[in-house]
Amino acid sequence: MSQQQKGGLLDQILLEDVARCCPHQFLAFHQCMSLPQPDPEHCLKQQVELTQCIRTSVPSFQKIQGECSGKLQAYEACLKMNKSQTLKCTHELEDLRNCAFGSINK
Repeated sequence: MSQQQKGGLLDQILLEDVARCCPHQFLAFHQCMSLPQPDPEHCLKQQVELTQCIRTSVPSFQKIQGECSGKLQAYEACLKMNKSQTLKCTHELEDLRNCAFGSINK
């Protein structure tokens, strides 16, 4: 399976888990993002509520956080050092995605 296929499958699994475990927060954020936005903080409340629900209620996310925390920290550190230029952190992101994919496919 290619990296792109793994990434797509991982995204799908996580998205389905989020929608199943946090349906109200997921829907509220999606609806807010669908509206014309006067400023970037328009959906901040919904985003915070969804993030909190994901951290506490989504089993696949919790498993990834537990098993891949080192890879996540490496990716976050890379983004900080490179002022969020994601292309400079492709290797770290690939490592994180591989770890995440492996942790939810056990």
